[in-house]
Amino acid sequence: MELKVNYPFDLEGHEIHILMVTHGTISEAIPKHSHSKNSYEVHYYFGGKGTLIAQDKTYAITPGTLFVTGPGVEHAQNPDSQNPLQEDCLYFYIDDHNLPDKHAHILNILRAHPFWYGQDTQNLVRTIQMLHEELSSPKIGHTIALNACFQQYLVQLARNMTSVPSHDIMEIGPVQLKIEEAFLYQYKSLTLDDICEITGLCRRQTQRLLEEYYGYGFQKKRTASRMSAASAFLLHSGLSAEDIAEAVGYSSLSSFLQAFKEYYHMTLKEYKAFARSYM
Repeated sequence: MELKVNYPFDLEGHEIHILMVTHGTISEAIPKHSHSKNSYEVHYYFGGKGTLIAQDKTYAITPGTLFVTGPGVEHAQNPDSQNPLQEDCLYFYIDDHNLPDKHAHILNILRAHPFWYGQDTQNLVRTIQMLHEELSSPKIGHTIALNACFQQYLVQLARNMTSVPSHDIMEIGPVQLKIEEAFLYQYKSLTLDDICEITGLCRRQTQRLLEEYYGYGFQKKRTASRMSAASAFLLHSGLSAEDIAEAVGYSSLSSFLQAFKEYYHMTLKEYKAFARSYM
């Protein structure tokens, strides 16, 4: 789904114009490009895997990855051919008719971070879901509801940008690239000891390194990798729920279903409908 709009709303005394809302699969590489003055693009990935190249640096994209590209930031996205990216994107610009205000905290965070990369910690996917529901089926109070959704989106974005490690920490180096490959391809049986073997560090030091790279430890990172694979199996294969659970490393269907619901905040049926309704 690609919805081009010109929807204005007020935030902290400035007018924000939402120009485009997208939801769907990225299976082809998006070449390097940048945005104009005061324009921002927010990318959230709910499935798949790939890489981001921004300002000549490379970053991993996995489920839960969130990044912002502001004015003049050159960036390109490369999806994995076997597990294409599942992305929600919001494109907007800030009307700079008014002078910057020191009390405009949300907007000043955006201005201070023309590029930011991290993991969503604020359940942004729920706000995105509410936004799509409102856009697809307008009801009474439609404008008020959209204002609330967009404002909540930017508040959660700003909270993400001030609560997890910055993109400078997250840049991929040789060791992190090997760690990423392990999580991407060995998620079914991967252990912390396997990652220790890659890093050459003890378990405690490896956990600290994972915290530095991702903002959380081994268990959460492995869960993210398993959920990425589960998303791909659910949307692009005919496997049953039982087969998917086994394929991604869960010993029982019930434990898989619980983990999926906790991760995506949706059941398998809800997630499948949410993803496919805009593909």
